[in-house]
Amino acid sequence: MSTVATTNKKLTAYPFLTIFSIFLMFGFGYVVKPWSTVTDMGVKIIGVYLGVLLMLICTKETIWPPILGMFALLCHRYATASAMLQNWMGNSTVVMLLFILALCGALKESGAPIVMANYLMTRKITRGRPGLFLFMLFLATTILSMLTSGTASILMMYQVAGGLVDACGYDRDSKEHKFILLGIYISNIGAYMLPFKGIHLSTLAVATGIMESYGVEFNSLLYLLACCFTVVIFLILFILLMKTVFKCDLKPLANVDTSNLKGLSESGTKLNTRQALLFGAFLFGIVVLLIQMFLPKSSAVNQFLSSIGSTWPWIVIFCLLCIPHMKDGKSFINGSILLRDNAMWGTVCMIACISMCGQAMSNADYGIRDWLLKVFTPILGNMSFVTMVIAVAVFCTILTQFLNGSPIAYVLNTICMPFACMLELEGKGNATAVCSTIVFCCFFAFVTPAASSLAPLITGHPNMTTKFLWTKGWIYTAVWIVVAAVVFAFFGFIF
Repeated sequence: MSTVATTNKKLTAYPFLTIFSIFLMFGFGYVVKPWSTVTDMGVKIIGVYLGVLLMLICTKETIWPPILGMFALLCHRYATASAMLQNWMGNSTVVMLLFILALCGALKESGAPIVMANYLMTRKITRGRPGLFLFMLFLATTILSMLTSGTASILMMYQVAGGLVDACGYDRDSKEHKFILLGIYISNIGAYMLPFKGIHLSTLAVATGIMESYGVEFNSLLYLLACCFTVVIFLILFILLMKTVFKCDLKPLANVDTSNLKGLSESGTKLNTRQALLFGAFLFGIVVLLIQMFLPKSSAVNQFLSSIGSTWPWIVIFCLLCIPHMKDGKSFINGSILLRDNAMWGTVCMIACISMCGQAMSNADYGIRDWLLKVFTPILGNMSFVTMVIAVAVFCTILTQFLNGSPIAYVLNTICMPFACMLELEGKGNATAVCSTIVFCCFFAFVTPAASSLAPLITGHPNMTTKFLWTKGWIYTAVWIVVAAVVFAFFGFIF
């Protein structure tokens, strides 16, 4: 189907989807009667949740559906007007996200991520070791995506890949180029590795809302470490399969000159003072966020950090960076511009609305949680922790190749997290590991254009073919499922 025909079809469907979505938010609870254990308010909450998800799945709208969803909750008298606003703009996760995004914007503006990528790719240790060079290339992409944005990191590293292919004498349509493109795209999953930055926070909000109702705490360190190990192990296997199974000729990469690669040659390999300070501030924020897990609860440092929470350190770090002025009289960072230009308001709105819906659906007073337990106990009730992790890894990774991952994560977290929380309370599993598997696997998406908003960057690349993605791509998908299931289950046991 042509692009014009597809666009016209979407434009025709949009008014009907919008009307139906608004009906679900505001009218579902008045048309559908309570059932099973679900109360009248529970039916209204389900309607709001379904209406918001419908627009996200079908139109990828992220601003007005969650805002209308929150207003619908207000109209249904789920909470007072002031409480709704406090849960939205006063949500600690939302505020933390805004300041972290602004700090990452300063990092991106300074050019620090590109310098770090160039540094990794120009190490002497990679000379004569093409496999290690490719690993550094993919690792550089991962770091770029963590600190900047998914689209920016992919497009920039695609430029690097093109120059690399030309420098090595590969044909642009060679299998080696295709593998490098796919490796770069998959490495972009680093954008979802931080538990406090990115569009995946709205999917985590569903899980954390349910976990709070059970008295279970989300473990940020588990999420971060498990994601890091999953990516590193997968990239190593990705390169080994290139060499052994798919017989790619990597010898030209052994002594490639990276000094003239487009996008990197002008960046240098050493951070300047401003770049180093910004990157150090970012790392310091991560350390402050995670260090509490290693300190005794009775220690003065732990008690102080607990009293200020996880959001205020990022706010203070950002403010401190705004104070100094450069020799030219300009601020070290322009706080107002950074906060204005880097806010992801769609994600902010989704986090607020979805977290409210998640908390509401896990509230025993509305009967939704008991109903879900009743319906899915025959399927999930007898699952062990390991079986659940494997099941969600398989289901999420395969399904997200055909549907956008975020809605899948919303639904799966809603269904699975009550059972995962009960396993943790019984000492038989780890709820964070289950929700982390769901979220991370739902963003491993590239086989079809519908897999994610970024998928067309790989499926539509002029040097990529559908045949390649449907053959080699599915093999790597299977590898990802195995690696993710093993790593997340392992970390679930040791934490």
